[in-house]
Amino acid sequence: MDYRIEDLPESERPREKLEDLGVKNLSDVELLSIVLRTGTQGKNVKELSSEILKEYSLDEIADREPDEMKKFEGVSRVKAGQLIAVGELARRLKKEERDKIESLSDVEARTDDMRFMESEVLRVFYLNSGNELLREKEFDGGISEVGFDTRDIFQEAMNCNASAMILTHNHPSGEASATEQDVRTTEEIVELGEGLGVEVLDHVVVGEGFSSMRKNSKVNF
Repeated sequence: MDYRIEDLPESERPREKLEDLGVKNLSDVELLSIVLRTGTQGKNVKELSSEILKEYSLDEIADREPDEMKKFEGVSRVKAGQLIAVGELARRLKKEERDKIESLSDVEARTDDMRFMESEVLRVFYLNSGNELLREKEFDGGISEVGFDTRDIFQEAMNCNASAMILTHNHPSGEASATEQDVRTTEEIVELGEGLGVEVLDHVVVGEGFSSMRKNSKVNF
């Protein structure tokens, strides 16, 4: 007799948990249980999934032969194939390349739409140490506005474990030059970033054209 997900107490059923709480709240064991669906006599599917993941990580499973996976009691030939396929997917996703921002032209390409905005917006690109883009976040209002809170910018950096960021904001007037207030606020953000371990690489102002504070030596980055 195979032990199915339906044989688990309702509070422990991963499919129901997925529907109620969302996939991000499931553990690797619970996710693998949904794929395998059934365990075996004396071992429910969550116990089987836990046993497998104690020996192999998800992406390590991709390098196993079907016979190796069949050594786990309850893993049939079909389930061995499912496990290897899941492992390969995990490995491919891990290797998936993120977009990179490595030059001013990369920033310009990602902010060209800001030239046509009628209100001022701050757009921040959060990067890892390899200049890979982790997250792009937009904040209403520009850095010159009263009530602007730099903590919001750095909270987002902490949330995605960014090691660097690039600031951009637009001037609806079309003037791309940084104002004195733009420069002062940027200097404050750079200083705060140094204390928090988040490097500010540049601040680009978008008007009819583009103006880099780093390139124009407006701020000591």
